[in-house]
Amino acid sequence: MRMRTIGIGLLVTVASLAATTPEALGAVREISQTPLPGDCVPRFATALPVFGPAGSTPRVDAARHRDLTVTMAETDQAVLPQGRHDTCGLGVTFGKTRVWAYETSDTVSKQVLGPANWPAVTIDAKGGVPTRVTYANKLPSFDPSHPYGPGLVQDLVKVDQTVHWANPLGTPGAGHPMDCSASENANNPVCQRYTGPQPAVPHLHGAEISACYDGGPDAWFTPDGRKGPQYCSDGDPRPGTAVYTYQNSQEPGTLWFHDHTLGATRNNVYGGLAGFYLLRQPSEEPKGLPSGPYEIEMALQDRVFDTHSQLLTIPPSNPHYHPYWGVREFGDVATVNGAAWPYLDVQPRRYRFRLLNGANGRRFSLHFGGAPVYQIGADDAYFDRPVRVNDTACAGGASTTECSDVDFMPGERADIIVDFTKLAGKTITVTNDGSLDTSLPNIMQFRVGEQLNGPDSSCDPARPDRDRGICSRPTPVVRLAGPDGRPRVKVDKARQFVLNELNTSSTEPEGGNIEEYLNNTPYDGLESPGIRKEFPKDGISELPVVGSTELWQFINAEDPAQAYHPIHTHLVQFQIVSRQNIDYTKYEKAWSAGYPTSCKPSGVDFCPGFGPPNPYRIPNDDRAVGGNPAVSPFLDGAPQPPDPGETGWKDTVRSFPHEVLTVLVRFAPTGVPLHRSKPGRNLFPFDPTVGQYVWHCHVLGHEDNEMMRPYRVVNGRHHDHDWEERLRR
Repeated sequence: MRMRTIGIGLLVTVASLAATTPEALGAVREISQTPLPGDCVPRFATALPVFGPAGSTPRVDAARHRDLTVTMAETDQAVLPQGRHDTCGLGVTFGKTRVWAYETSDTVSKQVLGPANWPAVTIDAKGGVPTRVTYANKLPSFDPSHPYGPGLVQDLVKVDQTVHWANPLGTPGAGHPMDCSASENANNPVCQRYTGPQPAVPHLHGAEISACYDGGPDAWFTPDGRKGPQYCSDGDPRPGTAVYTYQNSQEPGTLWFHDHTLGATRNNVYGGLAGFYLLRQPSEEPKGLPSGPYEIEMALQDRVFDTHSQLLTIPPSNPHYHPYWGVREFGDVATVNGAAWPYLDVQPRRYRFRLLNGANGRRFSLHFGGAPVYQIGADDAYFDRPVRVNDTACAGGASTTECSDVDFMPGERADIIVDFTKLAGKTITVTNDGSLDTSLPNIMQFRVGEQLNGPDSSCDPARPDRDRGICSRPTPVVRLAGPDGRPRVKVDKARQFVLNELNTSSTEPEGGNIEEYLNNTPYDGLESPGIRKEFPKDGISELPVVGSTELWQFINAEDPAQAYHPIHTHLVQFQIVSRQNIDYTKYEKAWSAGYPTSCKPSGVDFCPGFGPPNPYRIPNDDRAVGGNPAVSPFLDGAPQPPDPGETGWKDTVRSFPHEVLTVLVRFAPTGVPLHRSKPGRNLFPFDPTVGQYVWHCHVLGHEDNEMMRPYRVVNGRHHDHDWEERLRR
């Protein structure tokens, strides 16, 4: 177990490190990379890669091929405009890019259904028809004697061993911040480039699923058969594999699968391990939506490249503590479906686009050049009826969408209809003003043709017919709260969490983040004295009862204006109640005052990683557990309802600085009526009380550096921590 102590200088490593020479570690030949400025890449020179009827690669039909093998592999892919030259006069000719990718085949026939690609060829599943997937990790490790051979990606997208990570080789001292540029640390194994077996584990984001198949951060496995402590699989598969069964029992929507390895999620996703998983059930979906070649999924991401068209690691944000880790990573090249600044030829008709923000850390605020945009769903759930997002957001009212057509953060999905009917012959550039450290004003281009190939028979989202389910859900969304924001169900427990960070900006001239926290607690709660004292068995503090409904409030106490956190829950979805400003200065003072002065480092007002300041289990004056001062005395202004694009079930939600975000979380399937869900009643088709799940920030650099917590569902009849005994029976 990693142990930490807090002292002068913020963090002191207590693990003893054996002196090791670079020769003993295997000296790695340096790969020389010259950054390629994103502005030097031609815009709109590559056609958008499309899966399904509109493209050359069909989606994988999981209802027809119920036993799939998904292989993690390394491949060369055309990402930048092939054969074109840079626009800056650098003499660069663009070639293929080495990436990590998922390849999908039929397990029985061995037929390749989806060639290795970033993003993966979409898996198209049918509700009620289970999909069995054998995941095979065949990611090659870097070979210093053949640096441009197999394994190149591992060296280009570098693992940072100073963050708490999977650590398959058990490197001593891993997981502790360290200045690897200091001469005294030159031979430290933590500061050497990692070239061992690459850990990976797929997570089906948005799935109501057994913990065994959830792909949690500690369920990783390597090509040579090493396994994380939470590894789980059907049967006893060969080394380097895991077998998951997706029951596909939930309501239909847009899911996606991506890597979730502890401390290396940002590396593996940046390398290319992500893909769509569409779950369909016609009887539960709106009728008349654009379909066939007029339904297209789009994964939006950003990357940095070198002059050889290869991926480039984004510079670290605080290299004196972490040689490769960045608190929020921004690329200067926009990619959609793995192509840089692509274009798409469309007809003057309505199209359905399933959008995914698959970026490591970037928030996208998209504009569609005046084309009418209607949102029909968010994440993996449909709305009751379409919402005209650009009309509503731009009406002059307060809105976190900042008058954009679609505003979403990493992990979120937006299911939209864009109406090009009156735009024949026009060229529309999708722009983005979700800028922070590195702006990315252009994303892609639509080129609207002059004529239709046939009549547009899709439903008009401006005129939905709820009685017949035309452009509307056939059954209304189960609402946990009324229009006034008040819960329509009994709230069984309320929790308040503080989102905070440890940084050096007040103590060192370089500044920068060191770790990110949920409730001032690292991923392993046993490292937090406050949590360890109350939950000494495993450090897990969130223990909701199956079937219960809880009210969770996230208090974003971070000061910088860009410190947003998209919070994601595994297993369950939730509904947004409100956002409300808080008097940050006063709340932070009250929160910090609760910590003993003996554990506060110099220049820091709280005890980093200690846990919350007060006992977790004792409700505060708001009757909320979590160990934090009640937030209600510090609220400022009126609560704001969710934005138009957030009005249904969600699995990822935006938390903004100096705000308290309130959501209702129900530990039951989304389609279950209100009266059927009760504490202690399990309505999932599996037992969610066996194993554990996580909730975390979906900025990948944050979740990779402690901003993630495990939680365990309990049944209300047993002791909170007797799950291990029941699992052994």
